[in-house]
Amino acid sequence: MTGVWGTRLGRAAAVFGLMMALVAPAAAQAPQKSQDSLTPPPVVDPKTVETTPVTPAPATFSADEVTLTPVPVLTISGSSSWEDAYDKLVEAVRKADGEVKRLGLVRAGDVFVMYNTSDDRGFDYEVQMPFSGTTTQKPAEPMKLGGSFAGKVLRFVHTGSFGDMDNTYEQIANYLDEKNVEQNDLYIERYRTDLLTASPEALEIEILVPLP
Repeated sequence: MTGVWGTRLGRAAAVFGLMMALVAPAAAQAPQKSQDSLTPPPVVDPKTVETTPVTPAPATFSADEVTLTPVPVLTISGSSSWEDAYDKLVEAVRKADGEVKRLGLVRAGDVFVMYNTSDDRGFDYEVQMPFSGTTTQKPAEPMKLGGSFAGKVLRFVHTGSFGDMDNTYEQIANYLDEKNVEQNDLYIERYRTDLLTASPEALEIEILVPLP
């Protein structure tokens, strides 16, 4: 057995040597790569481009001039501190709504709030609730029947929170100064959303500034 495996190994070694002898010249004659062959250009990382976000310009604060015609209203007067303003107005609207129903009238239209005088401590107001119908009864004190404001006004619009109205009034004051509009410190708010049902954070209010 040793002689057989030795003979086979010897023959295999001879064959392997012959193959290597044939392959070596072929490898030596393999063509080299041409120095003129094309190579891809080096990859260059693009430079980072710094961008600055553009903030859109704020919408121009504006007003339109309208003429108010008088409508019949039930009026309730009162006063309040600025801290209690919203609660006081809601309470007044609720009382006016109840009185309109008691008198057999029908509530018709958006509620007006007129600001007669104000200072750092608070303000005096009139809540005016439009109604339709007739009655022979007198409203309970201190409420009364009458008519709403009539005449030309500048109309501004506030949407959002009741607590943010100071910002809107500041813009109105700046607008009046820029336009040289004389004003007698009488402001009227018309509530497009119902104070009895709307959230104080989601109101739509027209602020009306009477013109001389």
